[in-house]
Amino acid sequence: MVVRFVRDETAEAATEDASTLNELPAPPRQLLDRHGARVLDPATAVVAAGQPAPRTTVYRPGVFLIPQRYLRDQQTLGAINGVLARIGLYADPAGGDPKETARSRQLDELPVRVLLHVREDADPVVVDCWKALQLLRSAASGERPELDPEVVARISPEHLLFTTPVFGGVPWETSGLGGTPWETSGFGAGSSYGRTRGANRIPVTLAAAPPYRSEKPEHRRPVIAVLDTGIGPHPWFGLADRSGPPPAGSGLAVAPGIQAAILQAELASGTTLPTQLLSDYWDAPTTGQPLIGDVDTDTGHGLFIAGIVRQACPEADTLAIRVVHSDGVAYEADVLLALHLLADRVRAAQAENRTDDMVDIVSLSLGYYEENPADIAYTGQFGAAVADLLGLGVLVVAAAGNDATTRRFYPAAFADQPLGGGSGPQVISVGALNPDVTASKALFSNEGPWVRAWATGAGVVSTYPTDVRGTAAADHEVPGYGRNSFDPDDYSAGFAVWDGTSFAAPLAAAELGKALLQSGDLATVDRETVVKRAWTALNSL
Repeated sequence: MVVRFVRDETAEAATEDASTLNELPAPPRQLLDRHGARVLDPATAVVAAGQPAPRTTVYRPGVFLIPQRYLRDQQTLGAINGVLARIGLYADPAGGDPKETARSRQLDELPVRVLLHVREDADPVVVDCWKALQLLRSAASGERPELDPEVVARISPEHLLFTTPVFGGVPWETSGLGGTPWETSGFGAGSSYGRTRGANRIPVTLAAAPPYRSEKPEHRRPVIAVLDTGIGPHPWFGLADRSGPPPAGSGLAVAPGIQAAILQAELASGTTLPTQLLSDYWDAPTTGQPLIGDVDTDTGHGLFIAGIVRQACPEADTLAIRVVHSDGVAYEADVLLALHLLADRVRAAQAENRTDDMVDIVSLSLGYYEENPADIAYTGQFGAAVADLLGLGVLVVAAAGNDATTRRFYPAAFADQPLGGGSGPQVISVGALNPDVTASKALFSNEGPWVRAWATGAGVVSTYPTDVRGTAAADHEVPGYGRNSFDPDDYSAGFAVWDGTSFAAPLAAAELGKALLQSGDLATVDRETVVKRAWTALNSL
């Protein structure tokens, strides 16, 4: 496998193509309904005076994201509701009034969900946070604004983030009848990247021992946090089943506290907002269509990434945090909560020299397309969360996306925007290479001047949960002879081959992990040392 970090950031980079700025693969209606989401259509979206026309994005119309410090001020919330009353709505913080004191000033900036409700005295109205947000922006403009412009500037929709290039989940797609943008454009079933129905992975066997990992390392191991679909059983990590967490020393760990916080936030909003719950760190359920039984599009995605880290940097530990559903969807608030809690964990580890809680790298194989046409550093709420980690010296690696476009895909597109006060290195965005000798760019990979690294992301072989089975069967069997053709969704051998920038990003993260090991003793974790070590590791590559 190949990893290439780009020193000249503009070399051979495609510029943004204006003709594709609003193109976005259309998620199926069933997936949108499952997560209470819709696609923002620039042709029909309302726009406040002085605001630019939006680009396409996917968002949850029944909810805003607002930093929780603003919600502690009842006067601010009252002013917002006074404006929203004009369209028959009111805003209510998910889980009630947030009176608890944040553990740090940074957590006080944590964006939390605020649910939109129809007022009892209002006529029937469509609940749409985009329309409500335009009204709030109008009220915060002009010479005598009704609302504080600073507060309104920090209010945003909750986006859906995606990991996968193939939106599956409806019978005619998973049964191979085609019709999605990727299939009709040659990237789906029948193309060199489209191997099976519903997803582009297939089960394989690997006749190799697990990569060697020392039992008693000379130094502290680098920790790579993977925010993804969670984990499943696999012998490489000492997981025979789903009865307990990964054993100590397995190279795979989980964060029950962060996982519980994500579930609590989802439970608080799930009473009125269609929400799929992430109950723990296990990648389940495996099927998005129980009556069909196909393996869901992103089942095994997180464990596959953990296996890439194990292969490329065996001495590293993977900290798996589940923020992605098995259909490849993540809620923005869940991802932001995980990032803020990780930053708070690192901050405490640095201040108190708690090396066991240190996180060195965050690997993100997910993203979304921002509706704002301007290249802004603090798009949505992501900029502040990522900046916090960068300022602590944590290396943040993000996949560039799989839509074969130059449109900026966040958080990877932060790579060319200064965040974190110039402390640690900026976001490292990673595009996908093919596995050939020339390491050509994969046809599905996004690119642009904001893509700063390239790594093998096609034809990648890695670990896959051994207990995953689908309903697809061998298409030919010889009764009585024990002979049949290949079963495309029996993963009992524990390995698969898969394509995507999702797998290029953790490969680059693993290379950074190896560089950290070579840069000096990892036992010292004060902020100044961590920042210096991050720069040394990146510059060595």
